[in-house]
Amino acid sequence: MPVPQSPPPTVLAPTIRRIGAITLIMLFTAAAVLAIIRRGPWYDEFYTFYLVRPGTPLSLLWPAWLRDNHPPLFYALAWLWARLLGWCGLSATVEAGRTINLALLALTVGLMAMIARHDAWFKRLGWYYGVALAAMFPALDQIDQLRSYFLSFALTALVLPLLVHHIRCVRPSSRQSLALGGMLTLAFSVHLVTTVVIAGLVAGVIILLTLARRRADAARLTQIAVLAAIPFAISTAMQLTTLVANTQTFWIPPGFNGGRWAIETELAGALGANLVLDLIALAGLGVTLVSATRRDAQAQTTMMVIIALTGGLMLALAMLVAVHLHRPLLITRYLVAVDPVVAFVLALGACRLARRLPAPAVIASDLAVLAAAALAIHANLDRTLHQPSWDGTGRVIAALVQSCPDTRVYPNMDWNANPRNFPPHDNHEVVPFAYGYVAQRLGFSLALPGSHDLSHRCPTLFWTEHANDQHPDAQTVIGRLRSAGYPIGSGRMMRIGHGWILVARP
Repeated sequence: MPVPQSPPPTVLAPTIRRIGAITLIMLFTAAAVLAIIRRGPWYDEFYTFYLVRPGTPLSLLWPAWLRDNHPPLFYALAWLWARLLGWCGLSATVEAGRTINLALLALTVGLMAMIARHDAWFKRLGWYYGVALAAMFPALDQIDQLRSYFLSFALTALVLPLLVHHIRCVRPSSRQSLALGGMLTLAFSVHLVTTVVIAGLVAGVIILLTLARRRADAARLTQIAVLAAIPFAISTAMQLTTLVANTQTFWIPPGFNGGRWAIETELAGALGANLVLDLIALAGLGVTLVSATRRDAQAQTTMMVIIALTGGLMLALAMLVAVHLHRPLLITRYLVAVDPVVAFVLALGACRLARRLPAPAVIASDLAVLAAAALAIHANLDRTLHQPSWDGTGRVIAALVQSCPDTRVYPNMDWNANPRNFPPHDNHEVVPFAYGYVAQRLGFSLALPGSHDLSHRCPTLFWTEHANDQHPDAQTVIGRLRSAGYPIGSGRMMRIGHGWILVARP
């Protein structure tokens, strides 16, 4: 009887990658679902939820979308998603709204697979690219939020292979140009910082094509980008007056150091997401550089791609810093479009090295990269679930009310003057809405507006959230409440996350 033989390494390598890709997608999706269900909501999510809330006519919501500092695309998508959930009989909650990002994840994976099916070059690169993206903290940290940041992350990830195709191929087909134009149209219209990053990447490729004397390709890409920017230009023109007014006084720290810190933090996080991949990519980039100097055509093309993307990113970041010095706008979560660029460059290096290694070494390195990505996803899940949220103070209040049902709970919005007074004026309504939403969600009632009575049998709780930049002591809080007419005799304060609870007695 013949002895069954093991498949040769050249057959095992692609099989392991397919199994690894499916496993990684399942692992990341499971982590995303857990994070969507278990992560507590924060203020910006309440803002989104309020602007797409069910039962409100679109004629009232649309002007509010235009009053915000970002293009209205995500609000429109979230509004449609909320309608879909309602048609399916699902309740309207922040957590339910977050599931829009699972749909975006499915679309991103499907489109990435479609690109790989039609582009053999990206098919070889795509495995490392997907592993790099999955391990990055913003991928999981933003997918569980009812905000536009995961959409920025996903669209940038999709734009990159389509944009790079225009470097690798002379005279790309109409279908390829149309695909890139569609993705650019969406990517330009999600978030202002993302718009600048994408524009910088496109500019980097156009400059490279021009220097390479491919002026026809550079002109074609310029035309695609200009046409794709038209919807963004229209929405910006509609929002410009309000946008300028909204940012006259802004909450983001100004100055060069603040902008530099945000950029350094995002880049460091992206580069340190998967250290095994980093080492492989670094070796691969070294091999590519040496091969390029020896006139290896494929290595030279890879170097052109790296130069275009890194140069474009540097151009975008320089523009963002310049704007930041005039109107502060740089914080880490706004910079999520940076991470896919880092992932793509790392994938380029890793892919080049893999083509030089024997199959057993590729299999071993792939398994190591996959294991590191799985560990990163686990660590990212733990980290994102421990982010401060309104559930921190809310659950403590719910437990205190349950232990003594006559407990009175007052939202102490005296310390929320900044968010309530910051434009757009919808913030003035979102703050009290957020307190009421969390109280209803966790099963306790708030005292009636205008009441100043204290409970005589149970504590009276004065609840403040979303005040992480303020650190008053108990006597300062009590003093303000007394001056507002509350007959407080004594109290103690519990600081939790970005808020606090004053437990008061008559």
